[in-house]
Amino acid sequence: MVNYFSTSPVVEKEDENTSGTSSSFYKIKDNFIFILSIIFFWFYSNKFLNSSAKYATDMSRDLSFGGVQQNISYYPIETLILSIGGFLLISYLLIQNEIEDAFSEPNKISLNNSLFNNAFFDNLIYYIQIMPLWIIFGGLSGISLNANLTSLSVLSLIITFAKGSVFGLFIGLFVNFAIRGCKSSFFAISMFLLTYLLIPFLDLSSSTQVPFFFIGGAVLTSSLLMQNNVSKLFSLRRHNILDKLKNDIQSLSSLFSIIIFIILTFQIPLFPIISDILIPLLSFILLINVAYWTFTLSKESSQPSVHEHRTASLIFMIGLPFFLYLLLRFMYLLHHPDTVMRNRWELAYDFMVDGNTFRVNTWPFEVTPGADSRWLFYKAAIINSARVTLVSIFFCTILGIIVGVTRLSSNKLASNLATIYVEIFRNLPLAVLLFLVATQMGHQFPMGMKNIQDIGGGRIYFNNQGIWFATIADYSRLLIGIIILGSVRIFLRHTSRVEPRLLSGGGKYSFLSRPFSKLGWKFETLVADILMFSGLLLFIIFSYSFFTTGGGGLMCLIGSLILLGSFYLYTNVDDSGINVLFIDDTDEGIRKRLTIWLISISIAAGIAISGGFSLPDLYQPSSSPGSWRILDNTGFEITPPFLAMVLGLTLFTASVVAEIVRGSIQSLPRGQVEAAISLGLSPLQRLRLVILPQALRSMIPLLNNQFMNVWKNSSLAIIVAYNDIFYQFLVMSNNVGKVIPLFILLLITYQFGSLLISAIMNWFNARVTSVKI
Repeated sequence: MVNYFSTSPVVEKEDENTSGTSSSFYKIKDNFIFILSIIFFWFYSNKFLNSSAKYATDMSRDLSFGGVQQNISYYPIETLILSIGGFLLISYLLIQNEIEDAFSEPNKISLNNSLFNNAFFDNLIYYIQIMPLWIIFGGLSGISLNANLTSLSVLSLIITFAKGSVFGLFIGLFVNFAIRGCKSSFFAISMFLLTYLLIPFLDLSSSTQVPFFFIGGAVLTSSLLMQNNVSKLFSLRRHNILDKLKNDIQSLSSLFSIIIFIILTFQIPLFPIISDILIPLLSFILLINVAYWTFTLSKESSQPSVHEHRTASLIFMIGLPFFLYLLLRFMYLLHHPDTVMRNRWELAYDFMVDGNTFRVNTWPFEVTPGADSRWLFYKAAIINSARVTLVSIFFCTILGIIVGVTRLSSNKLASNLATIYVEIFRNLPLAVLLFLVATQMGHQFPMGMKNIQDIGGGRIYFNNQGIWFATIADYSRLLIGIIILGSVRIFLRHTSRVEPRLLSGGGKYSFLSRPFSKLGWKFETLVADILMFSGLLLFIIFSYSFFTTGGGGLMCLIGSLILLGSFYLYTNVDDSGINVLFIDDTDEGIRKRLTIWLISISIAAGIAISGGFSLPDLYQPSSSPGSWRILDNTGFEITPPFLAMVLGLTLFTASVVAEIVRGSIQSLPRGQVEAAISLGLSPLQRLRLVILPQALRSMIPLLNNQFMNVWKNSSLAIIVAYNDIFYQFLVMSNNVGKVIPLFILLLITYQFGSLLISAIMNWFNARVTSVKI
């Protein structure tokens, strides 16, 4: 006992010493890392801001003599403001996160002034808050102001509309921020407009004033974003300005920074002590801000919304030197003094107008080497890539769902086979899989037209050059059959529709979103269905020539707008809650619907094949054994490269989709399945009505990634000799040497495709879940 009590304090003392030593070690370690971070940021900021200042100086130096600009890297000050100021403005608005407010429901504001106090001005204020109207008005204004409207190509028309839409978006945001009280964002747009209109007339010095205006303006923008008190400055009045600033140091510092920036922009040549150390001074200001706000955020003492805003602002402040350098470096490369470098980076696509010299296999739009321009080859390549992507997405979704559900089957053989499929194809590189598929097809298919195989008495031919099979002779009759089936579906939906519990009125200003709300719930939904189906048919009819010939772009654009408009109206009606359907699941109801569909499909199929079939016509134009050919425009051809791409992408992506389906189903609560069993639902009904609809909530975001991967993985088509976008751009770059413009065009193409897939999937995701955080 004596030894126990005598040794116990000694042990505690050793523990305290050990704990204190460990704590001191971590403190020294944290301080060391903090000091290293400060040193690194100092050199990082100095390096990139120095380069940015040099580029800004070189690009703003005006050396024109006799109307000829001697400085090849020169940019007008308006262009620099649009580029650099536009980058800062977009960053400011995105971080400020008030753009969503501008697109929200317009505020109903009544004017109290007797001169304007009437319904006309109230409605005018309401409608000028509708952002889509500004965007559409800006795009149409841009097209109408173009003097050569009749000679514009579709691509030029789209670019002109996009430029006008951007201007309309800018004006709409400016108006909306002013009306809705978004003072900080309104201040940012106002300063951008003021500098764009005023600065070009001030003749700033390129050696001192221009670098300070752009680099210092960027630092000031990041500082104002961090403090986020611009709205408070708008509340200052002459009678209370001093009292408020005394109690708000951050607002005082923001106001002081703005005033000092304005003064130095005009008078910095008079302060050589500042202009000589401009970049180190700005780097020091940036360093102090980063260190202070990093320490402030580490305490996590602010509200979540404030903390989130400051975190985004801090990330922008840390990355500002690098992002600014990238922007100015890119602009400098476009106007590089070295001719070779400038030609390499010149974003001019004049060479795309020239004829292409190599032959490619495309469908349904066939291009002719030497006669068609590279733009038409680019169009055909996009159609090729989109075609293989859509077909692969369709098949991999079906196969993935089947395999994923089979993996959960109680049948051990089926579940083990599904597991083996997933493990084999998921772990196999896609490039290797495509190579294996193409190799096996090359070995298994007959070689050459001499050994072509015939199936079904001339209805199907196949060899290593393609697969030809019979098709209908008149596609217009097929379109009539589709119209009949669509009409039957609209009729069945209309007869199954019941009165909703809550009638959603169209509202006073609903003529844009629901223009047929006055017709009542039954006929408004009927008109929405008819418009949606008509829009789809018009899109098919208007875009047919675009996908099969070198023209038709304008009609395809009109058809796309009609489809989007009808789809917008259809979804608005569906979201209103009045589109309630009651499906009769009794045996009699199922038999009745099945009978109607069988009769309709029979009639549609009869009309489609009433024009006869187009059989592949194998003929021999000469006595040479190698002259056998399939006559053009007979039958329907599937090329082996296309089939190999579809098989490879489908087998690979379906293995991942299967795991997504399996994991989403297993994440559901067991009670949902038990409740379905207690209702007496069959396994197929449980899967179709209970399990899959709920599993979609977690499946869709993951499927979105996989569908975008299908689009991006289609760039591996060169392995199977399929003519996709990447293959054609690779050949073009070898022919003309314009690597950078082609690479940027390729990047934009894949980005646009990915964003389009993401937009569609995000819309569908919003339809199945409304949970937000």
